[in-house]
Amino acid sequence: MMRIFASIIGASALLASTAVWATDYPTQPVTLVIPYSPGGLTDTSGRLIGERLSEELGQPVVIENRAGAGTTVASNWVAQQEPDGYTIYAAAVSMALNHLIQDEVNYTLDDFTYISGWIDSAFILHVHPSLEVSTMDELLAKIQENPDTYAIGTSGIGAVNHLATEFWVDVGDLDLAIVHYQGGAPARQDLLAGNIDMMFAATLEVLPLLEAESTVGIAVTTRDRLDAAPELPTVEEAMDLDFFEAVFWQTLVTPAGTPDDVVERLRSAMEVVGQDEELRAALAEQGVLLNVTDHEAVVERLGTAEDVFGPLLERAASSD
Repeated sequence: MMRIFASIIGASALLASTAVWATDYPTQPVTLVIPYSPGGLTDTSGRLIGERLSEELGQPVVIENRAGAGTTVASNWVAQQEPDGYTIYAAAVSMALNHLIQDEVNYTLDDFTYISGWIDSAFILHVHPSLEVSTMDELLAKIQENPDTYAIGTSGIGAVNHLATEFWVDVGDLDLAIVHYQGGAPARQDLLAGNIDMMFAATLEVLPLLEAESTVGIAVTTRDRLDAAPELPTVEEAMDLDFFEAVFWQTLVTPAGTPDDVVERLRSAMEVVGQDEELRAALAEQGVLLNVTDHEAVVERLGTAEDVFGPLLERAASSD
């Protein structure tokens, strides 16, 4: 009887200890890994969300930038970290696609626990003024009348604007050169110089160019028009398509094996962050949508990304 009683006491103490630990998380700063260099759109938006998340968690959220290989450097590293909730990761959609085009991928999607959605950022197809077009119909006609004449730039193989490009070229059955750069800045410089003719680029980067009439906006890659540029049609509208979406997005994840109570603490914190209208407005000024969906929606979205863009990437890789 005494042994049974002692076992009950021991089990109760363990449950009480676990409950206290769950309530106390986090008890130290949390590292938020951003898979890009400091100063860019993802870094800036990540810092804004991280600051708000730290208020909700009651501990500092410290940004750690781990750029390289189209987010693979960060993904490989995070997958190997202790699953204790003190390393969280703003993973990009490229996490689901890099295994199709890189040999350095040492993780699978099962190596992560999905917390919530994070951000979405649309792209705008814009062109050099020398093309003398202002609509999708005019642009498509010019490309089709002059095959193998024009060039479209991307910020690198596997980047989301590369995915948008491959998708657009495929659905439009277009014949033009795709030129890959090491980042969006050099591609943008070549577009402004007229060395390439067009590119898909992040809203925040394009809007000042359109305002200055340095480039001409054609269409946006979201399924709905953008509040920041309501005059621009979607690619779906402009090409009368049933489906076209190519959006840069991120999701908050932790290493697989993170305790359930910690996962739920992070999820509940992100639900509150997602309802912050001041934060939403601050991100919208950067052309970014705060998109805190649940984890089931994230998993479905990752699968859709591979289904839609996987064949395009594999074909692009085999043609290089």
